[in-house]
Amino acid sequence: MRTLKALGSAGTLGLLVAGSLVFGSAQAATAAICEPSPSNTFPGSTVLDTSFESGSYCGLVTKVGGNGTVSISTTQKHTGTKSTKLHVTDTSGSMANQAMPFTSTTKTAYADGWFNITAAGVAGNNVPYFRFFSGSTRIADVYRYNSNGQMWLRVTSPSGSFVYTKLTAGSVSMNAWHRVGMRVTTNGTKSTIQVWLDNSLKYSSSAVNINATTLSKVQLGAEHSRQKGDEYIDDVIIKRSSS
Repeated sequence: MRTLKALGSAGTLGLLVAGSLVFGSAQAATAAICEPSPSNTFPGSTVLDTSFESGSYCGLVTKVGGNGTVSISTTQKHTGTKSTKLHVTDTSGSMANQAMPFTSTTKTAYADGWFNITAAGVAGNNVPYFRFFSGSTRIADVYRYNSNGQMWLRVTSPSGSFVYTKLTAGSVSMNAWHRVGMRVTTNGTKSTIQVWLDNSLKYSSSAVNINATTLSKVQLGAEHSRQKGDEYIDDVIIKRSSS
């Protein structure tokens, strides 16, 4: 995979969380919280906060197709005894994802979670981490590229073409837990994206060109079929704001 175009300057933003992900703040009282709940200091109102220990998806909307499955698993876990597992094969119709929808005024969203990819897919495809949508359009996502294990950011430009940015030179290890954080603020040609891997800031730009001014959801997994891969996900926190 190649970088099609640079996404503006990558200067670090002067935010509370710039440089690392930090644990510590209490959750919003109106959040969908499934105890015991993880925490972080990302700004915004919490819309999802779960370690999956309740055995439920805590508000995540699940969609499957073909032989794809979404399940609560005790095989792998970052904390506690449970995680959620997405399983997709390369057979026709196989698909699995979970999504957290936003209110219509959402302009900024932060997503934070732990991922353990135990089975990759075919070369040239990827296993997703977070995918951000505006309406039905996927505007930005991060993933592990199957061909070499690198982490990549993909943005949909106003023309509909994809803009790729490599975030890691080396491979993100499989069969291990990795923390992924992502922030998207929709503001047309001056949109902001930040990405963290294992508490390290890998990308930050406030000059990303996105044809969107609001966000509709954050998704775990792919919305189309035959994107093969097995991944376990735990300790997920999603926050939103109208600014």
